[in-house]
Amino acid sequence: MTEVAPGLREHTLATGTLAWELCDAARRNPIGPQALAWIAARAPTLRGERVVLRGAGEEVFCSGFDLRALQSDADAARLPDEVLGEAVAAMRAADATFVAALGGHAIGAGVELACACDFRLARRGAWFEIPAARLGVVYRAEGLALLRSVFGDAGTRTLVLAGARLSVERAQGCGAVDEVVAPEALPHALQALLDALARGDAAALRGNRAMLRSLAGGPAVAPQLHAQRRSEAFARARQRLQAALPNAAAGGLRLRAMAIKDEIDARLKQARRDRDEPTLNVIGMLKNKVLTELKSGSGAVENDELWLAVLAAYTKQLRKSIPEFEKAGERGQQALVEVNFELRFCEQFLPSKLDEAATEALVRRIVAEQNLADQGAKASGKLMGLLMKQHKDELDSELTRTVVARVLGSG
Repeated sequence: MTEVAPGLREHTLATGTLAWELCDAARRNPIGPQALAWIAARAPTLRGERVVLRGAGEEVFCSGFDLRALQSDADAARLPDEVLGEAVAAMRAADATFVAALGGHAIGAGVELACACDFRLARRGAWFEIPAARLGVVYRAEGLALLRSVFGDAGTRTLVLAGARLSVERAQGCGAVDEVVAPEALPHALQALLDALARGDAAALRGNRAMLRSLAGGPAVAPQLHAQRRSEAFARARQRLQAALPNAAAGGLRLRAMAIKDEIDARLKQARRDRDEPTLNVIGMLKNKVLTELKSGSGAVENDELWLAVLAAYTKQLRKSIPEFEKAGERGQQALVEVNFELRFCEQFLPSKLDEAATEALVRRIVAEQNLADQGAKASGKLMGLLMKQHKDELDSELTRTVVARVLGSG
């Protein structure tokens, strides 16, 4: 666990999941200019992670802007809350999904930081408060717009004009809080949400998240970019569906001959335009691995099958390296960031686990092909063996057992 700025530390909770923790519990977790500047600099480096924003202790999530910073004339030309605006803007533009875990009260700048997150989970009895009226502060226009997009007109007036406390229960009624639970249940609710986010398709999450933020007043998404993301997502969905239902192509579903290569090349062009070095590096490395296979004399052909094999092998290699970097502590943190970025990049091209409907379609197809319907439950072992042998990477084992029992039981 590393303190990255006064009162703020970052650590890895799991692969692809980070925690940013306000850690000055003795002073009720204020956030100062240095911590906000760190957030503004760190957020653009994220590449698909899930980030939990939380406060140390059980009473206060964040007590607001560190008032000690107002006593300094170090940067008198700037208004004190400008760095808060920069941190919030960076979070809303970041390629990451932010979850505010409100284990306590959120005050002032803490409210805005929570609003910058994509999800807000809270313990019962917590509340929001913005003391701008008492302090004589006129809020930034962008900050007011963000508060309004989260709390609505009535909730924002209550917070900003009346300076009144807003309970998390009332905030949930405004749509500002996703879930309110007992204090002891908050870790479980948080983990359930993180697991759900991890199961989703990374590219679809990125595209939908960006548009939702844009609709709520965040960074605008160009219509052409959204259309491109939609097209690529449907191409991947067709690929997954064809894996489950090989005859679907007869119904008009067609895949591009080199879907993955085309998308990799498109991402390479975009990375060159953006001067995105991490993406350029991982694509260059993957292309070298594909080229090595093509020159190996094995008769390999550059198609989706080869790209999937290279991506799967490299993903496995990356996953094996993570425990060693985690053991290295602070020395391994930068390597972990790079590994997690490369892992997320590769995973978005690999087949996702089939959902319940697609799993059932696959199960019923194999039951028909193998004439297992009349054998009932006694055929479950054989059917599971066939599924795991032929489609292991596509299937969730527990879900598959449930579906198999249902299909064989119903005939």
